[in-house]
Amino acid sequence: MTCPRRFALALAWAVVTLFAASSTQAETPPLWKDGLVDGDRVVFLGNTFIEREQHEGYIETALTAQYHDRNITFRNLGWSGDDVFGRSRARFGNAAEGWNHLNNSLDLVKPTAAIVCYGSNAAFAGDAGLDQFRTGYNRLLDAVERHTKKIMLLSPPPQEDLGRPLPDPKDQNARLAKYRDAIKEIAYQRGYDFVDVYDALGDTFKSGVEGKATLTSNGVHLTEYGYWEAARAIRKSLGTITPILPLKESRLPLRAPLSAAVPSPSNCVSYDGEVEDVTFDFKVMKRTTQNGMFELIIDGEKMGSFSAEQLQDGVGVNVPKLADAAEKLRRTIVAKNELFFHRYRPQNETYLFLFRKHEQGNNAAEIPQFDPLIEAKEREIAQLRQPVSLDIQLTPQK
Repeated sequence: MTCPRRFALALAWAVVTLFAASSTQAETPPLWKDGLVDGDRVVFLGNTFIEREQHEGYIETALTAQYHDRNITFRNLGWSGDDVFGRSRARFGNAAEGWNHLNNSLDLVKPTAAIVCYGSNAAFAGDAGLDQFRTGYNRLLDAVERHTKKIMLLSPPPQEDLGRPLPDPKDQNARLAKYRDAIKEIAYQRGYDFVDVYDALGDTFKSGVEGKATLTSNGVHLTEYGYWEAARAIRKSLGTITPILPLKESRLPLRAPLSAAVPSPSNCVSYDGEVEDVTFDFKVMKRTTQNGMFELIIDGEKMGSFSAEQLQDGVGVNVPKLADAAEKLRRTIVAKNELFFHRYRPQNETYLFLFRKHEQGNNAAEIPQFDPLIEAKEREIAQLRQPVSLDIQLTPQK
């Protein structure tokens, strides 16, 4: 069940394998015109969909590589089973404690931008719960706005039909669609960006791999591959396209960004047999008055032969060197996320901060010692996110 990444070569128009998901607003909200900017501190806030992303890192890696020239930090405050009232964060207390814990976590992060996803759990209540959900979500967003108005709302993903004996998700997806619509309306009213993950992974889904692969392990929770596809949808919503490297000369040293180079998982529980990544790292374009065929060579590796017309349109290319660099970046981001998780959700909180702190509360002083470890990982990420140098050569064939 492996997923080798081949030297994919095709015309630029084949890039339609990218998601058609995009922000459905007529115009990008003003605060998102430039996407994420230098110095942004981005918080991921939500329930299980958000919390599990910290273990996979595909969404954060895609955004990090996309803005490689900007110093941006990401912090994941996802909490499995959470709702817009913060109930799951209550630990041993009541809903009010959960709400306070959520706000204290936001105070710790001090975000300048937020990516928020709720609704998967609330949708089980159907029409009867919509008004309460809207009220609670607006209250939550008011709390986020104490720090930033630069907010992106994600719709919850759809449930996947994996066949019986698992439940048929048709009815629940109909409910999720209604909650998606409510979230979209809230985003418009408050001037936020909106990404329709429900549609991108549902009705308009176009896979980035060849072979049999499911997005979830159980119809509900995304696998590593599912998060890889979700990351592509979110990148697309921000206007990201496959990078283009124009060749003005027959041979040039160029620096290729990693924004589209993150490879799909090499192994995944949702693969059925051989699965192959068919997305492109970048496109090579060359305008020439010469006729005939040209051989494309990257870092000494022959990538194929192309006509002048094909090169003018652009050819999609995969380079293992880029995939390796992007994967190293992702793994470093996941390691950073683990350190931050222990910083804001340490084990034995009961002994450190709650009703048994009289026993071991003195150890709470050690928790901020995670901060320099996280900062060290951030410095490593800053180095790894940079474009990779490649030697690209076009040679006329006789």
